[in-house]
Amino acid sequence: MPADLARLDGLREAFGAFLAGGGAQPEDVARWQLVLTEAVVNAVVHGSGSDARRTVQVGWAASAGEVRLEVSDGGTGPVLELDTAILPDDPLQADGRGLFLIKESCDRVEHWRGPDGYRLVMIRATAGARAQANAPDALLESALTEISQCYENLAAFYRLGDALIAAAHLPDFFSQAVGDIAKVVPHDRVSLRFGPEVQAGLRAELAKLPFASTVIESGGIVAEALQNGKERVWEDAVEIAGDPNWDGYACGVCVPLRAGGATLGTLTLGRRHQPYLVASELSTARTYADLFGIALANANNALVRTREQQALRELEIAAAMQDDLLPLPNPPAQPGWSVMARRRSARAVAGDYADVFPLPDGGVLLAMVDVMGKGMSAALFAGVVRTALRIHVDIGRPLERLILDLNRVLCRQTGELTLFATCALAQVRPGRDSVRIVNAGHCPVLWLGAGSAGAAREFAPSGPPLGLYPEVEYTVEEQALAPGDRLVMVTDGLYEWETGDHAGGWLALVALARARGPEGGEALWDALQRRIREAAPDESDPRDDQTMLFWERRT
Repeated sequence: MPADLARLDGLREAFGAFLAGGGAQPEDVARWQLVLTEAVVNAVVHGSGSDARRTVQVGWAASAGEVRLEVSDGGTGPVLELDTAILPDDPLQADGRGLFLIKESCDRVEHWRGPDGYRLVMIRATAGARAQANAPDALLESALTEISQCYENLAAFYRLGDALIAAAHLPDFFSQAVGDIAKVVPHDRVSLRFGPEVQAGLRAELAKLPFASTVIESGGIVAEALQNGKERVWEDAVEIAGDPNWDGYACGVCVPLRAGGATLGTLTLGRRHQPYLVASELSTARTYADLFGIALANANNALVRTREQQALRELEIAAAMQDDLLPLPNPPAQPGWSVMARRRSARAVAGDYADVFPLPDGGVLLAMVDVMGKGMSAALFAGVVRTALRIHVDIGRPLERLILDLNRVLCRQTGELTLFATCALAQVRPGRDSVRIVNAGHCPVLWLGAGSAGAAREFAPSGPPLGLYPEVEYTVEEQALAPGDRLVMVTDGLYEWETGDHAGGWLALVALARARGPEGGEALWDALQRRIREAAPDESDPRDDQTMLFWERRT
C-alpha cells in the first residue's frame, strides 16, 4: 500500500474481518487491530516519512493456533530496541508508545534490518491455543485491555478532529462522528437532539439526519438535560420508565452538548441489554459530546457572523442610498441670501431630513423634518416624507394647504403603524422682506435679528406631528426680514445634550446661536459640536441624529 495513513481504516477493517472469520473473539480482534495500527503508523510516519510515493507492505496469516502479522517499510527501523521498550510517562507522547504496546500484546516479536528496509513480524496465539498455554497475569491482561481501549479512543478523537476541520458541512461531520462512536462505545441506538440555542436554519439542516431531531418531548431525560445542563446515566430500564424516547432501554447515557456556557443539545446512547456502560465508555461519550458542542458553537457563530456581515453590507448600501435619496441640500449661490446644511447621524443612516426648495417666483422654502426613531426604518420613512413634500411643493400649494395635504398623505401611508414625523417649514418671500413659518410638532424655528445684540423670536409648534391625525389644523406665522437676519432650524439632537431636558438644552442652544450666529452657520455648528463633546466626552457617536439649516439674508 502507499505510505498514506488514509489507507489505515480500510486496512483495519479488512484485518478485523479476517480475524473474526477465523473465530477470534471481539477483544482479541480489538487487540490485534491496535497492534496493526501501531505497526503501520510507525512504518508510514517513521519508516517512509509519510511519503505516499513510497510503499509499505502488510501481510497476515493464521495457522497452527497462532496469527502472524508482518509489516515492512524502506526505513531503518526504530531507534529503541523492542525488548527495552517501555510505556512513556505521558500517554500522549508520540515516541515509544507503539513499541511497548506491540511487545506487550504479542507472544513473539521478530524484526530484521537490511539494505531494502525494515521488517517487523508479530505473532500471537489464538484464543484456544492461549487457553492451553500459560495465560498472562490477569492484572496485566486487564491493564493492557484498558490501555488498548484508551488508545483506540484517542485514535477515534484524532479522526474526529480531522473530520471537524475537513467537513464542508456540519451534517457531514456529525454523520462521520456518529459512525465512529459505534466503534468505541457499542450501543443499540444513538440520538442527537438540538435545542433552541442553535440557530433556526442550522437546526432545520441538522434535523434531516436520521439520528437527529429538534423535537424535545417534555418529561424525558433529553428535556431534563437541556434544562439543567447535567448528564443522566441509567443502569436499569426502571430508572427511565415512561420516557417518551428511551423507555425499555436497559442502560445508557444522555450527555449535554455545551459550549460557551450554553446547552445546545444532547447526545444519548442506549443499550437494550446490559452490561451497562463502563467508566471508559462514559468518558468517551462525554468527550464526543464536548467536541459536538464545540462544532455546534462554531457553526452558530459562523451563521451569526454571516448575518452581521450581511446586515453591515445592507447598512452600507442604505447609507449610500440615503446620500442619493436624502442628500443634504447644497443649492447654488443665490443673490441676496445663503444657506448652509449640516448633519451628523447617530447610526450609519439618519431619520433627520433637511431640504431647500428655490421657488419659481424667486422665494425659497426651507424644510426640517425629524421622523420617529433612528436607523434604517427612520431613514426609509424620511424618504417617504421627502417624496410627498417635493410633490406638493412642485404642485405650487400655498403653505397653509401644503402642510395640510402633507399630513393627510402621511396619515394614509402609515395607516396603523404609528409612525410620525415632526416638520417645520419656512417660506421666504421673493423679495426677502418676510418669512412665513408653520411648525408641526417640531422644535422651535429660531429667527435672529442682525448683529449679536439683535432681537430673537421662536416659532413653536401649532399642531401635532404629521401622520397622526388627518383632520388637524396648523397656524402659519409671519416675520419681517432685514439684511443680516438669520433663520436657524435644528433637530432635537442638537440641544437635548445640555441638561437632559428640552427646556434647559434649548435655552443653551439659543444663547449659543445669538453669540455665534453672526459669524455664520459653520461657526455655530462647530460651537455646538464642541459643547456636545464637552457634555459627553466618552461618547464617540451622538445619542441622536443632529441636523441644522442656517439661512441668512445678505442684502
